[in-house]
This record gives sequence, C-alpha cells and structure tokens, in this order.
Amino acid sequence: MAGFSDPQLSIENWKALAQESPIDGIISLFEKSGNNFQLTLDEKMKSSERLHIYLTLSDDEISFFVIPSASDLPVNKNIYGSGVYPVAISATQQTVSGTGNEELMTWINNWCNEKMRNTWLMNVQKAPQVLVIHTDDFIVDNLHECYFALRPNSNASIPTKNRMDLVVKNTVTGTFLNVELETATAEGVGPQFRDMARPVPPFGQENHTSTDVSNFGILSLLGE
Repeated sequence: MAGFSDPQLSIENWKALAQESPIDGIISLFEKSGNNFQLTLDEKMKSSERLHIYLTLSDDEISFFVIPSASDLPVNKNIYGSGVYPVAISATQQTVSGTGNEELMTWINNWCNEKMRNTWLMNVQKAPQVLVIHTDDFIVDNLHECYFALRPNSNASIPTKNRMDLVVKNTVTGTFLNVELETATAEGVGPQFRDMARPVPPFGQENHTSTDVSNFGILSLLGE
C-alpha cells in the first residue's frame, strides 16, 4: 500500500493538505476513498491507554499510521522506531444495515452521504490530522472494523451540525464497542453511545487533556 515505506513523509503530506483553505483536496480524497479500516491490537497497543491514528497521504491515497500514545511524545527521540503500525483504508465505501444499534448505523451511513460529509468538512476550522481512541474495549488479537461516522453534534464549542467519530465493531463477537449499558434518559431507557474517537486538531479541547498539543510527538517533529 502506498505511503507505508515512509511514515514521516506521508504524515507530512496529509498535514500540508489539511492546512490548506479551502480544503478541496481533502474533500476530493474522501470522495474516492473507502470509509473503514481494520485494527487488530497486540498486547503493546492494548496496554496503551490510547492510540493515535495519523491520517497519511502518499501517491494520492489515504492510509493511516497507528502509534500507542505513550510512545508519541516529544521527549521520545526515536518515535518512528517505537512501533508505528501501517493500516490501509478500504477500497470502497460501505453502507451498513440491520437491526439493533440503528443509530450507529445511521452515523456510518451519514459519512457515506457525500453532501453531509462535504458540508461537515467545509465548516470545520481545520481538517483532522490525528484520531485519538481509547483501547479499553478492544480485545487483543480480535479483528475490529472501524468505520468513519458523522454523528449529531451536541458540543457548543464545535461550529458544525455534525461531528466526526468512529464506530467500531468487533468482528469476532459481533458487538459494537461504542455502546454502553442501557441507561435511563429523558426519552426513556435505551443504549448510550460513547465517543470512540476524538479528532485533532483542535488541540486543548475542554475536559480532554489527551488533545493537548504536548501529547503529539510526531506533530511536534513536523513543527506543529
């Protein structure tokens, strides 16, 4: 897969494109790219409280490099030698259907809706460079399908109707990682859906110290 031979260059390529305004280049890339990727965590990745999933660009193709957050620090002078894992994006966009957790499926399908996705991209201040995800619910050696998603935004500090997230499914157990136990709400009793991913930038998001710029060594090497 293109880009895997040089993580630094491909991450740098994406960063340069993400900072352009307007972000027509990224809109075009997402239009011709798939909407999901697969993760299988080993013990080292699982033991890290979080993973940083860097979007990358090489030969006009999107892919990812994944690094445990504990290794992605400015003080680590050997970041690229600490275990940076290449991950490929799917070749095509795949909508989903079925019974149970329909809300999550709607969010996945929202991403595949070109108008909704483009509207979101045109209204974000900066396109994401990194996705921060928790490893709590991942099971070592199980294959997990990670879908890009657009979910309704309830955060007043984010100036868009929808916000980016990941919907993650364990393909061995068939369960979605985003779902918490049923909880009583104003609308009745039902499942609650957690954020699986936190797109960065913006840095220093309120109540989320994991998004502080000091936590991203790779970006600091690039002069963020």
